[in-house]
Amino acid sequence: MNSRKAIVIALFISLVLNGVLVGLFVGHRLMGEERHAMHGMAKQLLRDEPKELAEPMRHVLELHRKDMVKAYRSLRSARREMVSILKQPVATEEEINSGFAAIRVADNNLKQVSHEVLSVILATLPPEQRLDFAMRELGRMQKRPPPRQDGTQRFGEGPPR
Repeated sequence: MNSRKAIVIALFISLVLNGVLVGLFVGHRLMGEERHAMHGMAKQLLRDEPKELAEPMRHVLELHRKDMVKAYRSLRSARREMVSILKQPVATEEEINSGFAAIRVADNNLKQVSHEVLSVILATLPPEQRLDFAMRELGRMQKRPPPRQDGTQRFGEGPPR
């Protein structure tokens, strides 16, 4: 009787653990990409900020998370639609152009939402930190290192465009 009870308990625990693992897997598949993208954006924005500035900025990002996720999903959907157009045996120029147009619209929407969030964040910073933050982000966007603290430029660098 005792071994039978132990087997029942072990099976029950196994079922619960398998249910949790399946739930985590399904949740990750459904929301993992957006969560990862939003986390990456927040981490990128906040990595060089002091702790006292990072927390209010994180709060603003959390407030606008729904808008950012919606814009990201729209872009992802447009890209998937374009892939499905390109996989067709026969794709017309009009279909391809409309696919690219949908990607442009979704990409511009994501940029607009991102810029709105950044404007809220930048408005909360003092002018010196606002300029430092903007210059670091401009350097990252242009795949260049941020400007030096003394104001001089590195070899081959031009002013931000």
